[in-house]
Amino acid sequence: ITYPKVDKEEASVAIRTHLENKHEASRNGVVQCLLKNARGRIVAEQETPFSLKGGDNCHLEQTLTISKPLLWHPYHPNLYQLECRVKVDGNIVDSRTETIGIRTIHYERDKGFFINGEHLYLVGANRHQSFPYVGDAASNSMQERDVIDMKRGGYNAVRAAHYPQDPAFLAACDKYGLLVVECIPGWQYFNENPLFTERLYQVAREMIRRDRNHPSIILWETALNETHYPLEVVKSIYQIAHEEYPGDQMYTSADYYSHEETEPYYDVFYKQVGRFPKDGSVMSNYLEDQIAVKPLFTREWGDGVGEKPRVRLDENEEEQMRQCRGRFQQLIGKGYFDWCMLDANPRMGGHFLWSYNDYNRGAEEHTMFCGVVDVNRYPKFSYYMMQSMRPKEISQPGLYDGPMVYVASFNSSKQYITSTTDIPVFSNCDEVRLYRNGKLIGKQTRQEQMDRYGAIIEKGGSPLYLFNAGDYESGELKAEGLVNGKVVASHSVRTPGIPHHIEIIIPDHPVVPVADGSDMIPVYFKICDENGTRANTSDAEIHITVSGEGTLIGDGIRRIGINPQRAEGGIGFAFIRTTRNAGKIHIQASSNGLKEGKAEIKSYPFEGNYLPDGQHATFIGDEETGVVVKPTRWDKQILERPTAEIEAVETTSTQEGYSESNLIDGDDFSWWIAGEDTFPQVITLTLKEPTEIIAGRIRFQKDSSSYKHRVEISEDGSSWELLYEKECTGWDFKPVRMKKKLKYFRITIEKASEGRAGLAEVTLYK
Repeated sequence: ITYPKVDKEEASVAIRTHLENKHEASRNGVVQCLLKNARGRIVAEQETPFSLKGGDNCHLEQTLTISKPLLWHPYHPNLYQLECRVKVDGNIVDSRTETIGIRTIHYERDKGFFINGEHLYLVGANRHQSFPYVGDAASNSMQERDVIDMKRGGYNAVRAAHYPQDPAFLAACDKYGLLVVECIPGWQYFNENPLFTERLYQVAREMIRRDRNHPSIILWETALNETHYPLEVVKSIYQIAHEEYPGDQMYTSADYYSHEETEPYYDVFYKQVGRFPKDGSVMSNYLEDQIAVKPLFTREWGDGVGEKPRVRLDENEEEQMRQCRGRFQQLIGKGYFDWCMLDANPRMGGHFLWSYNDYNRGAEEHTMFCGVVDVNRYPKFSYYMMQSMRPKEISQPGLYDGPMVYVASFNSSKQYITSTTDIPVFSNCDEVRLYRNGKLIGKQTRQEQMDRYGAIIEKGGSPLYLFNAGDYESGELKAEGLVNGKVVASHSVRTPGIPHHIEIIIPDHPVVPVADGSDMIPVYFKICDENGTRANTSDAEIHITVSGEGTLIGDGIRRIGINPQRAEGGIGFAFIRTTRNAGKIHIQASSNGLKEGKAEIKSYPFEGNYLPDGQHATFIGDEETGVVVKPTRWDKQILERPTAEIEAVETTSTQEGYSESNLIDGDDFSWWIAGEDTFPQVITLTLKEPTEIIAGRIRFQKDSSSYKHRVEISEDGSSWELLYEKECTGWDFKPVRMKKKLKYFRITIEKASEGRAGLAEVTLYK
């Protein structure tokens, strides 16, 4: 479905239908297309005859014309239903219905994205389709809830990283108006086997064919994420993309830096920088290094560098705020150099924060805490930071009202500047006032912040407001947001007291629980003081009981820790699954010394059809009883061993600010970076004495760059033994077996795919 003409007066909907006669005999008939508006009224229709011999197929092309169409836009996502029927002898023998949105998009090199002729700056986030306890096996309603929360959180776009996501998620993006960058599945891996390439082409074709009619999808990332592969493959995927969605509405994207030869095969580029920063610092940004090749966006920012890119929900208010402070600095152009200065770049068309949600992953055993919400989708301070970037003038009925204000503090202690001299407030209003216990601390205007945050404000975002309250005082902090002198939003926080009771929170989503036996309802358990304030330091043990027409997912599996569970930052979480009977679901939560919480949810009848279930064992919840889990992973055992003492570190060159001492400081996020662009760069570690080394662990500086290197050892510094040669990214840092006696350990970096040679940490285990 394409749209050759789109404006407010008239639109054309072009439909190309693939028709196949699976019978042996010839068939004659018509293809009837009906376009219906949101009320179900037919606004355009057409019938086209066909004649097909047995076993033949054809493509039929039809065009519907609509007067004064309601155009699709992320802030008014008007949808139509297109029903295509195959009729033979007057009878409908097959039909298909597509939900469509009529819109036109284009990109400009120096301005970015346009929809229906209007410029729109993209404020997006990367989203991993990962849920607690159930992984990817979430109900359609959970996909929809994520879209709702992202829209409420200030985003108008999402990068579906790094794979095609659930059709239910994309349908919700269409429904609520969340623009989508759809990514071909892949991450830091390419196999030269022709079968791999063949399957890559197949999945590209199938991805676009499945999702091409979604109005929310505005960009197709047809490049394997952070991966190098032959130019011929780039060309072929580009050709496939335009075959699968012909016309002028197919736009593809990829990285530019270090991939300059791909310029003809992508319509939009990330990382449009001409060189590594001239002063050698990866955190240096020079406007003259930014280049204008194609429309510019930043696909990932906000993680890996900065004051504190990752924070847990249970950390204190100052740690929560450090994540936000770092990201404000990055937005004004003080981030990683290939993020292209974000809002401070005049050509920037938009960006995608890494990431929306915390998630579990294979590279490391602990959770990735870079999200603005935790794995359970409970907001951190940074959720409201990004919420303040939405336009105050725009509201979406049933989702949010435009103006917002939020006090990013718990007002918990005199030891935190976030409760005393630097009380942060996020707001998209023109003026903010902050009160403590009814007394005005101060007021600030958006205009007054132009000197510091002008780059953000000019892109339509909002500044950080900091208020100095002097000495600490417990009680209430209240912020007001004003527009044209009138209070349009307010938010209050109170000093947390002693845990008193549990409040059960059912998120306020316009989603109805369905009694289909598999729908999921998210439930939070909030540890509160007597006034209802979250006790943010509580890790109380919570016991959950569910009765009626619902069950607790994971109940009876103690290993998972759902019931009982420990609160994190005063918050517990669980999924309730509906039964096949509509009715009331009763939830109770208790904890020693606390008043129990109660809540009730109502599920509604399922009106769809069930697929027949297969033959399988029934899970009843006690299958793991008595099972002993034995740790067998070799690398886990290695990481617990003592480490060798390093006497000296020598390097070919060292960039100021990125010392070789960072290689052995035990911190994976402090770096050594070479002082020169040339290769090879050699790093030699000298042990205090010859030592039997069981294994070595090397972590490279940049997770998206690939480093070709070799590793050698020596007992005398003259005669060297080659251990291995390898090319890997900064994500490949599992320990490597050695079982060698050595005094010298040498790494020779022969090439880096992007930037200079760099290492985060080298550890040798005895």
